Amino acid sequence: MKLLVINPNTTLEMTKSIGEMAEKYCMPDTKIKAISPEWGPRSIEGHFEEYLSAMATVETVAKFKEDYDAFIIACYGDPGVSACREITDKPVVGIGEASMHMACFVGHKFSVVTVIPRIKPLLEDLVKQLGLTSKCASIRATNLTVLEIEQDPERAVNEMINEAKLAIENDGAEAICLGCAGMGPLDLRVQEAIGVPVFDGTVSAVKVAEGLVTYGKNTSKVGAYSWPEKKELVGCSKILKSVSK
Repeated sequence: MKLLVINPNTTLEMTKSIGEMAEKYCMPDTKIKAISPEWGPRSIEGHFEEYLSAMATVETVAKFKEDYDAFIIACYGDPGVSACREITDKPVVGIGEASMHMACFVGHKFSVVTVIPRIKPLLEDLVKQLGLTSKCASIRATNLTVLEIEQDPERAVNEMINEAKLAIENDGAEAICLGCAGMGPLDLRVQEAIGVPVFDGTVSAVKVAEGLVTYGKNTSKVGAYSWPEKKELVGCSKILKSVSK
């Protein structure tokens, strides 16, 4: 099968490391392609950047929707996932949703360890949207920006371990989700240090996508993810104008 992994930000170094994580854990016959949109923010650390990246991500899925068996949105806030599910019947998996659900299989409650504090409200909203409030022990922030994780992985792993330990000791977490795609390559180091399962979102999404494809399950087109209504889209790109059935 062919999976397209989309890093919704435009930092290509991060896209490369995300692709490497996906390739490390995918099945032997799975072909991974990791890309970023052609436009958008270098990192996503607030509502404005999330909305920009969501539209760029939707446009990217629309461009490649005939070429892949499933799509992975590799930003922890899952920007544009619902909209992407409207424009294709192939599986679209967000890394936040995938890792949180996986964590629920191995622990009664999970915590998310993420980047700077301003991200917490976005992830609180995502947890609520996914119906997982009762399963989420906490969302803990480090003092790291998205790009600082790439630049200083040693500092990143130390801060992630510290916050993960507090989530276990103080919040009741039994599993940890890494709340940024850039944290993925550090997952095993954190897991070894804290002694509970640690989930990288990209790997989680790859395994979910592979399962859906091999099980023959597509996105339902009855209800929430129905094809977009036919209407004029003023000033939009030709790619976006092509998505409605």
